[in-house]
Amino acid sequence: MMKKSIYIIICLLFIQIATAQDANNPIDPSPTFGIWNRFYADDYSRLQILGNITLNKWFVRVTAEQQFNYNSGNEFNGANLLVARLFQSKNGKHQYGVGGVVSYIHNSGMAGGVNFVSVSKFGAWKAITLTTLQGGDDIFTMEFQPGLYKDFDKGWYFRSHPRMLFNFVNGQHEVPLGAGIGKIFKPSNTVFNLFFEPQYDVVNGRWMLYTGLKTLF
Repeated sequence: MMKKSIYIIICLLFIQIATAQDANNPIDPSPTFGIWNRFYADDYSRLQILGNITLNKWFVRVTAEQQFNYNSGNEFNGANLLVARLFQSKNGKHQYGVGGVVSYIHNSGMAGGVNFVSVSKFGAWKAITLTTLQGGDDIFTMEFQPGLYKDFDKGWYFRSHPRMLFNFVNGQHEVPLGAGIGKIFKPSNTVFNLFFEPQYDVVNGRWMLYTGLKTLF
């Protein structure tokens, strides 16, 4: 009887931890692993592998990106490490962080700069931003990711979270806009987050599909 009670308590704790996890909050304390892919019509796709964790008041994120060209050889785009010191409003509804980022960009070399992250809750809505500004030898880039989310019943949610890229050296910019849906699964103490978001790049006049799977442990 005692063993059965202990087992039930442990299961309830796991359920509580999983429920407390916020699968659409990039600075959730849970260790996170994600695989994103952006499909650019019939030309190519870009696969991004991401891992992040929040340790006390520090947010740490590591990414790597590979481009798969459909009609030619593939190429490694680069990788980066981002660290931000986190702060929180008194009511707990707004979190933000500032810090540094260092990257290796293929065919360009090393770059470094600053970052800003934020997560704000407005009733049933959640606003998320990630901004990086980096420079190096013949490198001057900015990444801006504004996100808007709303949760629905049974793990479904609305999302609009484009990844905008600006290269101020060669003038090649990417400014997609779009909206999609996602589904959060909690089969155990691991949370799975699957999403699909069609987007349109207003600068290059091109449709793309942004999709991915994220897991929180």
